[in-house]
Amino acid sequence: MKGKLIAIFCAVLLTGCIQGPRSPSINANGAIKWANGFSEEMHISESGGTLTFAAPQGLFASGGGITIFSRIDSARNGSCEHYYSEGAVKTRMQICDGGEVRLIIEGQVVNVGSLAKYTY
Repeated sequence: MKGKLIAIFCAVLLTGCIQGPRSPSINANGAIKWANGFSEEMHISESGGTLTFAAPQGLFASGGGITIFSRIDSARNGSCEHYYSEGAVKTRMQICDGGEVRLIIEGQVVNVGSLAKYTY
């Protein structure tokens, strides 16, 4: 009986020590506030050529990963920049000078939001 209690105690103790997968961290210098209520922090490269998101909340990829959007230099349309997801090429993002953001999957706009750049 004493052995069973010790085994149960050890199992409970070990279960409490187990940690789930850790989310990667990025040095966020911007964020998108989506119309659906989600906010996504991101790192905007110095050149503006890549946008890196850590542990997206279901918008781009499964949690715990990093999603990188790369600018399509030949697709600039007026005051808007176009980006594609390196992990899902049919997922695109359009960001306009006024901060308007559109998330496009397979040609359909699935979410809109606004971009905020942090200043330090």
